[in-house]
Amino acid sequence: MVGTFISLAAALRALVVVIVLLVVSIILSGILGPLGFVGLITWLLLLGGIAVGLLLIVRAGNPMAAAGAILMPLSTWLAFFVQPPAFIWTGLFFIGAFLIARGVSADTPLKSSWPITLLRVVVGWAWVDNAQDHFLTNWVPEGGGALQAATAGANRAPLWFGDPAYQGFLKGVFVPHGGQWAALLICGELAFGLLMAMGVFTPIAAIGLLVQSTNYILSKGLVAHGAYSDKTFFAVDLVCLIVMAGLAFGLDATLRRHVPDSVARTLMGVGGGDVEPAPRAQPQTQPA
Repeated sequence: MVGTFISLAAALRALVVVIVLLVVSIILSGILGPLGFVGLITWLLLLGGIAVGLLLIVRAGNPMAAAGAILMPLSTWLAFFVQPPAFIWTGLFFIGAFLIARGVSADTPLKSSWPITLLRVVVGWAWVDNAQDHFLTNWVPEGGGALQAATAGANRAPLWFGDPAYQGFLKGVFVPHGGQWAALLICGELAFGLLMAMGVFTPIAAIGLLVQSTNYILSKGLVAHGAYSDKTFFAVDLVCLIVMAGLAFGLDATLRRHVPDSVARTLMGVGGGDVEPAPRAQPQTQPA
């Protein structure tokens, strides 16, 4: 597909980053409150997209990818703060993804990796769409559907030997702070989904989404039929992690060449010179 697979060391580095982000998010959400934390993350994503866009213009000379890097988080900002008809922000989201794909084409290792690109963008958009839906259906500030699902999961009959431990977490940690954890779930869906769709910091996005899916699966029950959609999301995100889907017409393909190598390896899973684009076929000279 993309021509490379993530190394165990790169996956572990990304896991450490996700754990640190989770700890910081728990602290900030407790300080700011559910609505304040969602607002902070939405604004940080927009400002981060603008910063990445400027970097792509100044360092990479790539205004097309830069436009996509700004347009995609702008579309999610609109989805949360302006709430236009869904087709407007969704259309802008996919236009941004297309601009990124065209802009980074020269840096993509294999030109035949469009299937992975489509998989990455669609699953990222689906997570963002879930986040907006959960926001609009009042998961915050009181917990809403997330708190109801966690309460039901905590009180259902155990389905396998691992259920009691997770149900204890739901009863002792999630349910008493339902609004805070609902905000964390919304922001995880939004932030990691957006990063996945943009193809930037993709190992971190994929592992973050795997954590999200794992939470939903364990809440419903590992062997429960009702968790089938969450298991599908888990499988797709795992594939994107393994094949380093950000190198498939995503921002990682270009940005890894314009940031310090240590940053590229930590956040993108690959250094600037580790994976080179496939050579373009040279035209054959026809005999006279």
